[in-house]
Amino acid sequence: MSIKREEQVFSSSIDTDLAKEYVYHNFKYLPVENSPVYGVKDASEVVITPLYFDELCYLLSAEGTHVVLFGGTWSLKTQGVIDRINYFARKYGVDTVYLYDFRADGSTEDTNFKVDITAQDSYDGPGKEKSIGCANCNYIYGELVTRHLTNLNDWVAGKVGSGDDITYLNLYQDAVTVPNVHEPFLFVFNKDNRVDNSGLAHGREDEYYPIVSALELDGFRGKDGQIYRDEACSVLDAGFDERLETVIFGKIGDGGISPYTHADYMYDAFKRNERGHAFKTEDCFQKGEQINIQPVTLAELLWILDQKGSFLVVIAGAWCANSQGGITTINDYAVANHTRVYLFDTRLDGKHPIDFWKYPRLNELKLSHPALEKYSFEIWEKRLPGAPMLLRARANTSFGKRRPLTIEHTDESGVKHVVLPVDLPYLFACNQDAISERDQSRAPVLAACNHGGIELINCLKSFVYYKPNYRLYTAGVYAVFSAYCDSLGIPVNDISIDRSAPIVQGEPVRHIETVAYHKEHDWYKERGGLK
Repeated sequence: MSIKREEQVFSSSIDTDLAKEYVYHNFKYLPVENSPVYGVKDASEVVITPLYFDELCYLLSAEGTHVVLFGGTWSLKTQGVIDRINYFARKYGVDTVYLYDFRADGSTEDTNFKVDITAQDSYDGPGKEKSIGCANCNYIYGELVTRHLTNLNDWVAGKVGSGDDITYLNLYQDAVTVPNVHEPFLFVFNKDNRVDNSGLAHGREDEYYPIVSALELDGFRGKDGQIYRDEACSVLDAGFDERLETVIFGKIGDGGISPYTHADYMYDAFKRNERGHAFKTEDCFQKGEQINIQPVTLAELLWILDQKGSFLVVIAGAWCANSQGGITTINDYAVANHTRVYLFDTRLDGKHPIDFWKYPRLNELKLSHPALEKYSFEIWEKRLPGAPMLLRARANTSFGKRRPLTIEHTDESGVKHVVLPVDLPYLFACNQDAISERDQSRAPVLAACNHGGIELINCLKSFVYYKPNYRLYTAGVYAVFSAYCDSLGIPVNDISIDRSAPIVQGEPVRHIETVAYHKEHDWYKERGGLK
């Protein structure tokens, strides 16, 4: 491969955090040149940290106090206040404000998980409006509120019964109504908080109020950089900064913020498989171990793949038995080579709905979902053409034989695209300027490896650390890191650790899996018609 080295900007070096770079380059008012008072001089001063859904759920289950922002780059209101949030967070010593966007791709409404059930594709009642593509996945928002944000109703205008609430179908197909958040929504969270700060005086001392304090930031950015109360930018919101300080950062308390890092998530999520489909007998990481693998959202991944430079990416998920088996070795090489490997999970709701909440598998949200299938094309055909698919044949009962499962997408011009998805875990090194020396075509994937069927079950021949499996897998991972380092003109480091182990006698311990039960009813009639 030949690469135009002079055009490289970023890399997967441990010294560069592409998540911070993504936020810095995609929020207009974060750079100091666009916000002289509240802006930052570079990405290193950014405290806004994007999370994907599974990571958010782990965060909200963690001990301590956290500051969370719901919003996204698509939201002009979020764009307008992001610099002030970042500024006051740093002023009060808050080094991380977690950002979660309910729009899976970070932009279009069609991938919004926060939408009323009346927008579902399956709804066929009177007065049906144009459906939103991910509306039948609004359990992601609903369960987040029901299970974690239990006092949200005290802090938003879209209260239950206000006509601006949201109804979702839960595990048992019951219609559940929850309050509606309007982005940007900034809140202080502590799952163990027992103090009611809402001022509504309706609680008891033995109740929990996990949202300690919150603000729906309704300000509008004026051309002068100030925040106004109305869209016409005629009434200045003189108390905006004061509300941020008193309602949010002033409510953090003496204990301060409790850090929950990407590494903490990787340790927690990959520690064990809660649903037990892999029947693990090993842990992926040890407590305190250095973890250089960092999860990214779909929007972050698309941005990274558009940048100049060489990057390491692994497509994997904590729910996946093979990912559980392969992730440790990938991290070993990342640590040895002082690199970050960016992890993207094609199941955008992660492991929580199935492993923790026992939702049926049909609810899992992958890039093969109708509203998201175009992103398989965006990744593999547009950004990574010619990538080796390295997949196994899969059963297809319709044809009575084993064959690869394809994803089809018809673009706006009516052209049909057929994409082959990859098996997980799929590790690759890429550089968008790489050219094939054979035919001078674009060849952004410098190297890739995938070894399916490896698991953390040390009493089966598929055990990842069984010497023949381990030798083969480490060779594949080394080849990817070697290609990455070669593209930068730096030497690759092999790992000194040897995790190979013999297979032990016995059977894996199987865990009991909860089965979801569903009820039949007419939710439309129960709700009393459309709003």
